[in-house]
Amino acid sequence: MVIATNTRVESLSKSGIHQIPKEYIRPQDELSTITNILHEINNDDKGPQLPTIDLNDINSGDPKTLENCSNELRKAATEWGVMHLVNHGISDDLIARVKAAGESFFSQPVEEKEKHCNDIASGKIQGYGSKLANNASGQLEWEDYFFHTVFPEDKRDLTVWPSTPNDYM
Repeated sequence: MVIATNTRVESLSKSGIHQIPKEYIRPQDELSTITNILHEINNDDKGPQLPTIDLNDINSGDPKTLENCSNELRKAATEWGVMHLVNHGISDDLIARVKAAGESFFSQPVEEKEKHCNDIASGKIQGYGSKLANNASGQLEWEDYFFHTVFPEDKRDLTVWPSTPNDYM
């Protein structure tokens, strides 16, 4: 399935518009909340801190350690939606290669990326897509993404993984 390229965030940003469409602008109270949090983080060591989860002992075999780590992950995911993982065992080299592959994929022309588009309506959730949907505040979210299921392995679909850039896999 090919999606009209004018529905992609990238197309909107390259369309020549000179201001952000009003449906994408966050309400003032939300903007001031975000600004306040960033100000506190940058100027006050006691302000909100992104949760840091240490995975060093996750494979220790100790049920209590595993339970504590699971609880920390759950809490960070529920309360923040994001966290900083340390001692995860993923090499800096692999992280750099994943970032480079992502940057390379997203720098391709829209037409190339469209070859790997998802089709939510038919249940094909993996692949390239755009989130142009209302959030809880009624504002539109705008992001292009590439969604992969990598675990569990029986849900992994390598046919949607791009062959370009060559170092993607």
